[in-house]
Amino acid sequence: MPLILSLLLIAVSVHAADTYVNGQLHRDFNREVFTSTVEVWSGDRIGSTFFFADFDFGSSGQEQSYFEVSRHFELMRPQKLGHLNASVQFNDGVTPSDGYSGKLIPRTLLAGLALTELKSGNAVFELQILARQEFGAKLGWQLTGVWFVPVANSPFEILGYVDWNTNEYGEQPVSIQAEPQFQVRRGHVVFGSEIEISRNFAGAYTDDGGYETGKWYVHPTLYLRYDL
Repeated sequence: MPLILSLLLIAVSVHAADTYVNGQLHRDFNREVFTSTVEVWSGDRIGSTFFFADFDFGSSGQEQSYFEVSRHFELMRPQKLGHLNASVQFNDGVTPSDGYSGKLIPRTLLAGLALTELKSGNAVFELQILARQEFGAKLGWQLTGVWFVPVANSPFEILGYVDWNTNEYGEQPVSIQAEPQFQVRRGHVVFGSEIEISRNFAGAYTDDGGYETGKWYVHPTLYLRYDL
């Protein structure tokens, strides 16, 4: 069911009227990996679809992959409050350790409401309130904020997201993960830095530093992006 749903949502995006695609290459200095990323956003007459996939590569080859796909169905346009959407999302990933120690990246289905196109000047924001179901775990919740802020009369842009959610890892079941990005745009080419800030997010693990619940982690990257 989740795989079929993901394929259907991606198929919708391919045939959408307004489609944006980019490719990225990140260097994660703490994890000592390169991450290649593909992002697709598509708008159509009933809503929008967003998809991204990450592929991590270390000295021994590919180490991990992860993807998210989400579909917004527009419900209404409240006056001065952007667009109110019903949202359904699916996340999954694989690691080399999955066959030995169980699945490390939880397969997750989310559904709820998303308020998009919230604008203040040239800045655009999005807020999501979601029910979160990690397979094999109790039903939880997730709050997500997304932002895009172009710096006036300059090539600089600030963007990113923050997730606050329940999860089943460790003794502190509420996690937070934010990834602000600071970038410079030159036509189709973008240079920037992404900073992953997290607490109780198992993906913060590194070979050198390990991972502990209740501890804050900061992982910076430098990246190159090309907008198609």
